[in-house]
Amino acid sequence: MKTLLFMLMAFSFLDAFNQTTISTDTIEVKKGFGTVFKQNGKPLTPKQLLNITEANPEAYQQMQIAKRNYAPATIFGSIGGFLVGYPLGSAIGGGKPNWTLAGIGAGLIGLSIPFSSAYTKHTKNAVETYNNGLQKTGFKPKVNFNIGIAGNGVGLKMVF
Repeated sequence: MKTLLFMLMAFSFLDAFNQTTISTDTIEVKKGFGTVFKQNGKPLTPKQLLNITEANPEAYQQMQIAKRNYAPATIFGSIGGFLVGYPLGSAIGGGKPNWTLAGIGAGLIGLSIPFSSAYTKHTKNAVETYNNGLQKTGFKPKVNFNIGIAGNGVGLKMVF
């Protein structure tokens, strides 16, 4: 009887030893002021996302496309922001602002928007592909235990 009780307790903990890659390795997409990608609660940079998705060829390919769009978006957006901000700072400070610079900066910001949108779109696709790949490779067997009377006494049947 003690053996049967021990076996039942041992098999009841079997589910605790399954792989948990699905919940711990997934990448979350948080929308707010911009889109933030997180894994285990930590924000990820584009380079980190590229390294993480290397395990999944489809996700990695999407992330490479996203990374190619990230650089122009950052460059055009940063320069454009400076060119808009400098004349505005001059105007606030009482100086004579150069509104031509602000116009050029606004144009550069406008030019960065399609690159930024493409980066976000391809990164979301890469994350979705990566997360779906995790769910396919995660292993959680379904096991049923049945206790019944057998020809020689009480028996335990394990069905996979």
